[in-house]
Amino acid sequence: MTYMQNLRFGTSLSFYRKIDRDTLRNLKDVGISTVELSFDYDYYMNQIDFSKNWLEYSKIAQEENVELWSIHLPFSSYLDISNMDHELRAISICTNRNLIEAAGKAGVKIVVLHPSSEPITDEERYERLCLSHEAIKFLNTECEKYRMKLTIENLPRTCLCNRSSEMIELLKDTGAGIVFDTNHSLIENNVSFLSALIDSGLKIHSLHISDYDFVDERHRLPGDGLNNWHEIFSQLERAGYNGPLLYEVSRQPKERDEISLSQLIENMKKLSAGEI
Repeated sequence: MTYMQNLRFGTSLSFYRKIDRDTLRNLKDVGISTVELSFDYDYYMNQIDFSKNWLEYSKIAQEENVELWSIHLPFSSYLDISNMDHELRAISICTNRNLIEAAGKAGVKIVVLHPSSEPITDEERYERLCLSHEAIKFLNTECEKYRMKLTIENLPRTCLCNRSSEMIELLKDTGAGIVFDTNHSLIENNVSFLSALIDSGLKIHSLHISDYDFVDERHRLPGDGLNNWHEIFSQLERAGYNGPLLYEVSRQPKERDEISLSQLIENMKKLSAGEI
């Protein structure tokens, strides 16, 4: 088997925007055995009250034989660990800490965190980097309590970590690793970005796989965009990445028809086989 064929199939639950038994069962039935919890604040905290009900969802996943691999912490212009409004920043950090605790108890292995929201001006960038760095260090210690790995996501446009050099500098001495999104690099190409991260010694712990046009994020299926998948996976193999082939594809990508579950799994099979 090739390197890519050894990676298990996974998807972000942002594809469905919910978690329940039927959703996990449907995914498992087609061969997707690994998921990322990825919801907004209202869904996590109000609709399912994950901080209180983590055991229920952990049991459902175990019964359906689906791995709760990662949790994507909620983000918005308010839920931002680099927010210069210190009250809002404190709320963001507290929310993240509560969800990390619940996810750790549920057996989740990876925590996905955005280093900022946007827009960020040049004048405020340094202060936002300092605030983000401080919060990442703190939240990494929270993850370590539950033997979880904190991963920071590369982001597009004016967000922090929109270039490899900034991401490398931000994560120094934090203990955090990387979740690499193949749909976010707008300043440098994905292969160069990923190669620089690997060369710096940062660990790639998880992925967000989707394709795009290099103009803006699109969250389309691999092959419906410009990514060079063979070169991307060559870098991941060099890094020793052995996590899931985890997709973060929109069910209704911009300017595209709705994607079905059968289309999603068929695309995973083609990407894994090196046919894309």
